[in-house]
Amino acid sequence: MKLHACIDQERKRQKERTAMTDDLPDRQEEPDNPDADDRMFHACFSLLGEFVEQELGSTSQGYDKEQGRLYRGYRLHSANDRDKAAIDLWLWYRDDLPRETAVCDHAIATITADNLIDHEQILEDLKDQKLRDLIDIRRQLWI
Repeated sequence: MKLHACIDQERKRQKERTAMTDDLPDRQEEPDNPDADDRMFHACFSLLGEFVEQELGSTSQGYDKEQGRLYRGYRLHSANDRDKAAIDLWLWYRDDLPRETAVCDHAIATITADNLIDHEQILEDLKDQKLRDLIDIRRQLWI
């Protein structure tokens, strides 16, 4: 009986993970299929999203009414800043990155000879920095 419960629980987790990644670009829909570095970037932030949404949990779910333990709509488990850093990174990925990507795409489409700023490189550098920030906190998240 325990085996069936474990299998059911794992199936439920798989469905939740799939639901969280539904908004990510589908490799088959991309005209040039994302490279491994893009897939790795999205995979790392998808795992972070699972941690923030499931482990910390949105306060809209009614978990915690104590205001001192809330940060940007999520519960805090630790007294240090690791949960805050995780929430900041997740919200950047979920909310800010799509807007920044759209701005970058527009800038590239309207590039002129007098405006040769490499917007794509600027965005890639930002993504690299955010990924380094995630790697810096990764071992502290599940303590």
